[in-house]
Amino acid sequence: MSSRTFDRETLLDLIVNAIPLAMMAFFVVVFALFNPFGSDPASQAIQFSIVILTFGGLFVLTYFSGKAISNAEEELEADPEEFAEPEAAAANPDEDADYAEITSDEPAEGAGEESA
Repeated sequence: MSSRTFDRETLLDLIVNAIPLAMMAFFVVVFALFNPFGSDPASQAIQFSIVILTFGGLFVLTYFSGKAISNAEEELEADPEEFAEPEAAAANPDEDADYAEITSDEPAEGAGEESA
């Protein structure tokens, strides 16, 4: 078990949230430097609160989803047999015979034949 909260694979899973976070941070900086909507303090407060609260919410959501992914990976690594196929299903392959027929690479009966 690593001492870091997120390993490389978890960070790769969470990278999809980096783009929206970067965009929101960009707009906070742009809105702070250039005031495109006038100098009304109420409108500035509303615009900053919308962007900053959305940024904070996405950041918190990203953190907790990363922790959930890490915990799930640790559980899977700790006891892989728990998530393996049950012995009863492996002992009776006839139960999945219909599924195997459907998913086989061979075309189904009548497939490829043109009807007149």
